[in-house]
Amino acid sequence: MSTGRLVVQLGIAAYILFTLLPDSSSQMVAFPWILLWQMGLLCFAIAGLLNLWRREKPFYLLGSGFDWAIGAGLVTLCLSTMFSRFPNQGMWYSLTAFGYFIALYVTNNFLHRESPQSISLPPSAGEKLSAVLPILRFQGLLGFVVIMSSLFLWITQTWLPQLNNFAKLNQWGLNLSYDFSDLQSRNWAPMGHQNYVAGFLMLVLPIFASLAIAQKGMWRSLWLTAIGLGLIDLYTTSSRGGFLGLGALVLYGIMVALLRSKGNRWLVAFGSGGAIALLAFLISTNNRLRSLISGLVTSSANPTQGSGELLFRAIAADVGWRIGLDHWLFGAGAGSAIMLYQQYRPQWAGREAELLFQLHSTPVHLWAELGIGAVITFVFLLVAIVALFIKLHKSRTWKNNPQEQAIAYGLFGSVIGYGMLAITDYQLDVPAISGSLVIVFACLAYLGQRHTGELISLGYQRQPRLWLATIATVYLIAAIAWLVPVNMAWQASNVGFIYLSRAKEDLATGKQEILPEAIAAIDKFQDRLKFAHQFAPWEPYYPYQLGWNLADLAVNYPNLPQSSAWQKEGLTWIKTAIATNPNNEAGYNAAAWLSLRQDSTEKSAQDAEAYFRRGLQLVPNKRSLSFGLGVSLLRQGKNVEGLAAMTTEVINDPIFITSPIWKDPPFHNLYPQVLANLENNYRNNPNKATNLAALRWWNGNPNAVVELKQTGYSTAVLLANAIANETQALQSVKQNPQTPLEMVISAWLNPNLRDKLLERAYVFATRSLPDARSVATVKAMSDRMAQAPNFDAWLRLPLQANSPLVINYRRARLGFSVVSRHLDGVVPLDFFNVSDRAEISLFLKDLFS
Repeated sequence: MSTGRLVVQLGIAAYILFTLLPDSSSQMVAFPWILLWQMGLLCFAIAGLLNLWRREKPFYLLGSGFDWAIGAGLVTLCLSTMFSRFPNQGMWYSLTAFGYFIALYVTNNFLHRESPQSISLPPSAGEKLSAVLPILRFQGLLGFVVIMSSLFLWITQTWLPQLNNFAKLNQWGLNLSYDFSDLQSRNWAPMGHQNYVAGFLMLVLPIFASLAIAQKGMWRSLWLTAIGLGLIDLYTTSSRGGFLGLGALVLYGIMVALLRSKGNRWLVAFGSGGAIALLAFLISTNNRLRSLISGLVTSSANPTQGSGELLFRAIAADVGWRIGLDHWLFGAGAGSAIMLYQQYRPQWAGREAELLFQLHSTPVHLWAELGIGAVITFVFLLVAIVALFIKLHKSRTWKNNPQEQAIAYGLFGSVIGYGMLAITDYQLDVPAISGSLVIVFACLAYLGQRHTGELISLGYQRQPRLWLATIATVYLIAAIAWLVPVNMAWQASNVGFIYLSRAKEDLATGKQEILPEAIAAIDKFQDRLKFAHQFAPWEPYYPYQLGWNLADLAVNYPNLPQSSAWQKEGLTWIKTAIATNPNNEAGYNAAAWLSLRQDSTEKSAQDAEAYFRRGLQLVPNKRSLSFGLGVSLLRQGKNVEGLAAMTTEVINDPIFITSPIWKDPPFHNLYPQVLANLENNYRNNPNKATNLAALRWWNGNPNAVVELKQTGYSTAVLLANAIANETQALQSVKQNPQTPLEMVISAWLNPNLRDKLLERAYVFATRSLPDARSVATVKAMSDRMAQAPNFDAWLRLPLQANSPLVINYRRARLGFSVVSRHLDGVVPLDFFNVSDRAEISLFLKDLFS
């Protein structure tokens, strides 16, 4: 313990755990896992302090200019936290960064336990091997285990289940192939996201290559096997950033091979061509990677017109750039990206990337949160890396040590490969990534110190080592004191959610005899969440979860005596969350709809209007916000403004015009006016010709068939032919339908095959196997079709409120838990009740888009 060896081993154990733990990037923000990685960093901090206090042994710095980069990073984090709008979030992330900085110094000092003379000559029989070889062998073995577990988990939990599901769907005629463009198909294991797996591979693949060169025998065979499996693993991630990094590694490897080759240029050229061909083959056989090239071409001229993940990253880059410009001196503060994101989210983003906790580019993210200090730190780091690369090539001892030459090239390759990936993603908060970077830079610093003569240490003298040790000790004690209440709040909320889960299970039974126990559990849930808020009042997650869950209980169990109190208290706590984080649309959305539920007074309507307007400022196209604003305005007698807001809702979400909600008494009389407003809007916009034709058909316009055909849109033309019952044009559809809509039309034309065709159409539309819900839906469709006088009536006639064809639900805040950096709570739903028609949402959705 006195040497720090035991605590370092505990820290290494934490690193291993969060490298191999399935879904570790998410589990690290769940209790009690959060304590384990904190303890791991604390162990390295204690080891570092022990080394500082033990003046009989030197404490080595990194040298080669790396200390300047670390120092700039420390100063930047301190200043950004001091001047941040959210200093507590800054403190949380800064402490984590400090922990990794300390781990870097501890690892570097660990390497110095070897004698300086041990690496002065090339290793041969009886001579010591490089001091960095054991730690790199450890990293290599850990990487090999990661690859094996990654492939095993992906094959057993993703690939085989999806192939089995496809085989079942193929029996229905739905021929699906494995598609890496589907997020659920990519290899997430074990870190929870394909880009994190790719990032780790970028760090270990070059190490595998260097170890394969530096070692012989069975070790070389092991590392070559690891390279092959690693490339397969990288392919299964389908990570675009990963393949960008791999491309950089291939080019780097070719340049190193050309630089080090001695007369075997043809062999190098042949190997280089093979590497490039392999890379091209991997990209060409992956549909997601192929789409990257076309997507880049499409969006290069105007990123705002792109789609999918390229648009997603363009939005994040725009946000990060503008946050950084507004906070260029000290940055907005570490951890502030999620707090400020929606305030800076551009209007052209539409419904893409509504909320992010990181900006999907390390340079962009650090610029936004740390400002010019991040730029200075990066420059120092880049200069240090380049200078070290040049100095090593001038070092005689390094040139005479082939083993450490291979190791050094591998470490530089890790920096290059991961550096390219880091441009496309931010991963420094993932323990497996940051821990690997610590090992890579510690080894580089050690090689630099040994081979360039820059063996810099604090020495044995009393000053300034005593002052540094004292300051570091005081800071560590203060950090622990700050973290204790934060972790107490986390633990309290975790227990509270356990109570809530039990209460919901009891309430779901509907048994009166266990109702008191359920109410008591809810009271305990409230106490635990209030306790959490008391100890971490700067964290908006606790009041939001407390408020949302109380209000949700009131909505789901309105007959309970406590319902009214729960709803009022829920709204109060959501207001508290808004005050803590005023830039989150979810809080305003919930507060607005709850205000409308409170009562019918003008004051509640005014409050709701204010919340709706602020929500629309943050996410203008968020569904239900404009409709809710219209409701709040109508309650105040502002009919013109209210109708305009409702019209805006349908413009943003055209399929909403088909919702059964318009048949409800409050909105039935408004429907014709909204239709008229929409017609005026669409008529003046040439790009809305299809929307106008669909709207007129839905409104019963007698000329709808002609207008649908005039659009030239395939779905509109097919619908027009079915409405007009043009049997000649529908002959192929009747006999051999291919799409869900064609199957529905064929079901109309083939009454004897109706049920089977409707069921097949449902399977094709949802890409899911039949279940109890689909059986009820298909039966309702068939019964309604048997009673309808024509196909048009089957689609447009009103539905009964209790019909299986009316789909009622509340939209979930997908990703809320991970994005909010808490995994213990409930995924919230919006308080607006969505009502869709199954026939339209399943078969004609693209006509109303």
